[in-house]
Amino acid sequence: VDCAIRYGRGDWLSVKAGSIGGEGFQPVCSPAMAERVKSPLDLARVPVVRDLTTMLSWDAWWAGAGIKDPPALHGPTFGDPALAFDAAISDQGVLMAVDMMSADAVSDGRLVRPFNLTVETGVAYWLALAEGKRESKKMRAFREWLATEVPDSALGYVDQMRRKQS
Repeated sequence: VDCAIRYGRGDWLSVKAGSIGGEGFQPVCSPAMAERVKSPLDLARVPVVRDLTTMLSWDAWWAGAGIKDPPALHGPTFGDPALAFDAAISDQGVLMAVDMMSADAVSDGRLVRPFNLTVETGVAYWLALAEGKRESKKMRAFREWLATEVPDSALGYVDQMRRKQS
């Protein structure tokens, strides 16, 4: 394996990791569901889609929203993030999602961000390389392509790699 794209804090053993992005997250839902959630406390009255595989924290988001005693949430549970996204798009509930991952669905109107309140906890997407492995031409080409596709990642990745190599 030449590299991996991993989600987490980027502090894995024996790995050089450069941030690609995706630190921010917030609730998303269908436009129809957004009509029912005007404030964060309204989440107690609508289904909330739970993704069992997520590393996103509702507690962190509640804190960012200034809610000290969040309401109990209910709704469908999924063990596959793609199914959780599909559920939110199909009006089955509100989903906590990484802004980067929900951007296309938001831009084309399938999802909305009802509260426009992004929270960051240091968890992000990372390009991970084995420590001590020399970067091949193919790997460099992939990293440069990734920097073009995800512009915010370019500077962070290059700077982090330089710092780790020195």
